[in-house]
Amino acid sequence: MAHPEDLAWLRRAVALARKGCFQVEPNPPVGCVLVGPGGVVGEGWHRAYGGPHAEVEALARAGAAARGATAYVSLAPCSRTGKTPPCTRALLAAGVARVVYAEADPAEPADGSGLAGLVAAGVAVEGPVPAADGAALLARFVAARTRARPWVALKWAIDLTGHAAPRRGAGGAVSGPVARRWLHDLRAHVDAVAVGSETVLVDDPRLTSRLAGGVPDGRSQPLRVVFDRRLRCPPAARLFEDLSASGVVIVTRPEADPARAAALAARGARLLPVAASSEGEWLAAGLGALHALGVRRLLVEGGPRLHGAFVRAGLGDQASVLVAPRLFGGPDPVPGVHDVGIPDATAALHLEETAWRRLGDDLLLQGYFPAPAAGGPA
Repeated sequence: MAHPEDLAWLRRAVALARKGCFQVEPNPPVGCVLVGPGGVVGEGWHRAYGGPHAEVEALARAGAAARGATAYVSLAPCSRTGKTPPCTRALLAAGVARVVYAEADPAEPADGSGLAGLVAAGVAVEGPVPAADGAALLARFVAARTRARPWVALKWAIDLTGHAAPRRGAGGAVSGPVARRWLHDLRAHVDAVAVGSETVLVDDPRLTSRLAGGVPDGRSQPLRVVFDRRLRCPPAARLFEDLSASGVVIVTRPEADPARAAALAARGARLLPVAASSEGEWLAAGLGALHALGVRRLLVEGGPRLHGAFVRAGLGDQASVLVAPRLFGGPDPVPGVHDVGIPDATAALHLEETAWRRLGDDLLLQGYFPAPAAGGPA
C-alpha cells in the first residue's frame, strides 16, 4: 500500500494532468510533480498534442534540483520514441532517484520491461498506485488505443439560438476574433481537418491554419479532408489553390463518377474510395483509411449534416462548441448540428467532464462524448 505522502503527490499529478484535457488527445493527459527533500522542485503537464510530455516540462522547471528527486507521474513514463523522445531517458539524464506512477501506460509492455532501463540504472520504480484516482482520467484513452481510427474532435460555432448561419449560403463568421485565433491554433495542432461536401459547396473554405507568424513549433499544415460520397466537391474549390501547404484527401465511395474522380485527381486530390452498406459504416471505414495514412487527431469542422452523422454513428470523441453572444436567422436558419437521432429529451446524450472557457466575447464549451461500452461500437 502506498504511503499517504506518495498518494498526495500522485493526486497532485493527476490534477495537473486534467489541465491537458481537450489539448492532447488522442494521447492521454499526464501530469508530473518532482519532489526533493525540501518539497516541490518542478511541476508540469502535457499541454498540447505533439508537445513536450509532462516529465520533460517538470524537469525543465526543476533544473539541477531534479537530481535525487522523486518523480510522481499520473501515467508510467514512456520508454518509446514517438513525436517526442522517451521520458525515461530524460528522467535518467536529470538524475531522478525515484519514480512513482499512478497508472500503467497501455502502450508500454505489459510486463513492465519498458521501465527496465530506469531500474537497471538504479532508479527506484513503484507503481501502479490505483488509489491515486488516475484510472477514471485515463479510461477513454485506454479504449481509444484499441481502435484503428483517429481521435475525432467535432467543432461548431452557433449564435444564442443554436444556429450556425441565418440561412444556407449566408456566409460570414459567427465567432469573434479571439475565438477565430483559437480555431487557427487548434488547426495547427491536429493531423487533419475535415468537412463534408456541402460545406465545400456553400462556404468554399481553405481549412488551413492562418496564425500570425505561421504554424508554430515547426509543424506542417494539417491534411485537408472532404467526406464526399458523390464527389460533389468542385475542382475549382479553394482547397486546391495551395497544395504546397498540405494535401487534400477526399473520402468517397467506389461507385463514384469516374470522370469526377479524374478531374479531382488532376487538381491534386488523393481519393480514398471506401465501401460500406450504411452511412455510419462508411464514415467508420473512412476513418480507418485516414488512420492508415497516419492521421491520429482529426478535427471535424462541418457542416451540420456531417456533424449529425458522426454523432448518430457514435464516432465522436469530443466536442468543442463556440457560443457567440449574437442573434440571427430568418425562417430557415442553419443549425449547428443536424439530426443527432435523439428525438426524446429524456434520452439526451450528455457530454462528460465539460469545461467552459471565455474567448473574448464568446464562450467555448468542451466535453467528451460518452465512451462506447466495452465490446460496443467505437
